[in-house]
Amino acid sequence: MTDLNLSSSAAAERDALLRDQIAYNLRSPFYRRRFAELGVDPTKVRTVADLDELPVFLRPQEHRILQERSLQADGHAFGDFLCADVRDVVSVSSTSGTTGTPILYASTKADVALTNETWERAFRFIGMRPGDGAIVGFGLSMYLAGVPLVRALEAAGMRTVAVGAESGTVKLLRLIDIMRPRVLACTPSYAEHLIERAPEVLGRSAADLGIEILLCAGEPGAGLPAVRRKLSEGWGGAQVHDILGGIHGVINVSCDANEYQGMHVLSPDYAVTTQLVDPTTKERIEVTDGAIGERVKTALRWEAAPPFRYSVGDIYQVFTEPCACGFDTERIKVIGRVDDLLIVKGVKVYPSAIKDVAASFVPELSGELRIVLDQPPPRVVPPLCVTIESGADTPPSRYEELAGSFASAMHQRLSIRPKVTVVEAGTLPRASHKVQLLEVKAPRAGF
Repeated sequence: MTDLNLSSSAAAERDALLRDQIAYNLRSPFYRRRFAELGVDPTKVRTVADLDELPVFLRPQEHRILQERSLQADGHAFGDFLCADVRDVVSVSSTSGTTGTPILYASTKADVALTNETWERAFRFIGMRPGDGAIVGFGLSMYLAGVPLVRALEAAGMRTVAVGAESGTVKLLRLIDIMRPRVLACTPSYAEHLIERAPEVLGRSAADLGIEILLCAGEPGAGLPAVRRKLSEGWGGAQVHDILGGIHGVINVSCDANEYQGMHVLSPDYAVTTQLVDPTTKERIEVTDGAIGERVKTALRWEAAPPFRYSVGDIYQVFTEPCACGFDTERIKVIGRVDDLLIVKGVKVYPSAIKDVAASFVPELSGELRIVLDQPPPRVVPPLCVTIESGADTPPSRYEELAGSFASAMHQRLSIRPKVTVVEAGTLPRASHKVQLLEVKAPRAGF
């Protein structure tokens, strides 16, 4: 994320890569236009440190607009910051589209090679080896953890079973039973769901299936102590790793230390650089231990549509003190997304923080929840309404007590007191893809 651990020669090499990338970016109409609009002379951006003085160039909502415009004007939906010839685009992946139109990510052959290399760093870090069996339970429908992950696993020499979440729980569990892979890759909530369904589908527990490594991404969970413990125990002592990134050279992955200390930043120094900015003012935030800010990324080696001062809307906390595992890199923890921020009577809270509180109530509560809103965030007319599932062995007679305890815990930890409804275990829908914690309903009467 920063140049703190780089040698002078490595830092100089990064600066040279940045200058070359900027010159390359200027072949696109968007970057020529954007530099002019912001009054920035691209020739004056000489070092990675200079990026801290620049405004944000692009955000997801603007990216979607560029996609729509280029579809009409140029016959493709990659925006006019596509720098490569569209004929050189060999792969397209996308976001899930849960917060709007899916954002498309184009890759050339060189970009695919860099993505494979980036993922392989994570594989090696968590102890995966060539020849390991790996079954992919993420959605394969263009998601960043779908086909790109499958491709990277194969390139790294893993025996890859690309069943995908679309195949359904029964088929996925049966293939795990048949193939006995060492690695399972899926969202943490789906990994929990597979634990619940394994006895019914296979006649034995998930703990008996030989999974040693859980590669989790896509939603909060694998970074929450109670959820990590539940997943590890449910899969027979498997290591649980939280992973974020996989494109543009960005990759972050948690270690297997007993105490979760964020995800280690493993991005190649020569591929990408990221900075923190204030979510409101977009001013630079100095990277110190515990600093919180919005992440902005800049590619140093990307051909298709290179991100430059691009904010995907993630809010990070950065840790620079040594990790218990002994690996000496910065670490990050995802606090939430700019778009998911809730403001209740002036108090700012992210859904992931509520999920964290819920995880501390496992097994009395399952940890599955939905935050029910009358209108889109951030403003919430009190009370904040939370529906949460009971634990499988929790009798209905305890629902009211647990609702009160959960509300009190939120008040103590997050300074808001919600209206809590506890429902029977299994009531809330499970998703093989990313679970949306926010549900926007019709306004309550009187508002």
